[in-house]
Amino acid sequence: MTRLEVTGVKGIGALFISFLIYLIGVINEAVVVLMFFMILDGVTGLLRAYVTKSWDSTIGFAGVVKKLGVFVMIGMAAGIEYMVMSVGQDPKGLVLLGVTSFFIVNEGISILENCAQIGLPIPAVLFNALEKMHRDPSGKEQRLIRSPMLDRIDKKELLKENEALHTQLNKKKEEEKKQ
Repeated sequence: MTRLEVTGVKGIGALFISFLIYLIGVINEAVVVLMFFMILDGVTGLLRAYVTKSWDSTIGFAGVVKKLGVFVMIGMAAGIEYMVMSVGQDPKGLVLLGVTSFFIVNEGISILENCAQIGLPIPAVLFNALEKMHRDPSGKEQRLIRSPMLDRIDKKELLKENEALHTQLNKKKEEEKKQ
């Protein structure tokens, strides 16, 4: 499957789960707030990429996939709540609220990080907390550093080489079939 097909399948799955959540009736204000925060995170992420001149479609695509995954997790939480309600218990929305609240906080931190990287004034306490979050207890940074070699690789040349290798493999298979 290609990336586009995988994204399509995940998108259809997310739509299906969202519709089921709607039918079950467990959409609450927290889910709406989470969706709003996700939109804000996407906008601030695009602004950060523009300001820092670090646009990378792979990172953007990974972010979209993660956001779809969040809705899958919320769908799972809604399913658990539905199961508990079907046996006569009333979870009072705590499972869904707990999962959704976790992701709201996560999106809020991401928005704050994007705003800090854009250059907006962030209170020192929050800025220091963000810096500490990117370090492990021993003080070593946990950020991923892109290999400088990757910047020198020309994607078009890689695709041409890959196509040539694929052609050679096909010829080899055809020769083996003839023998």
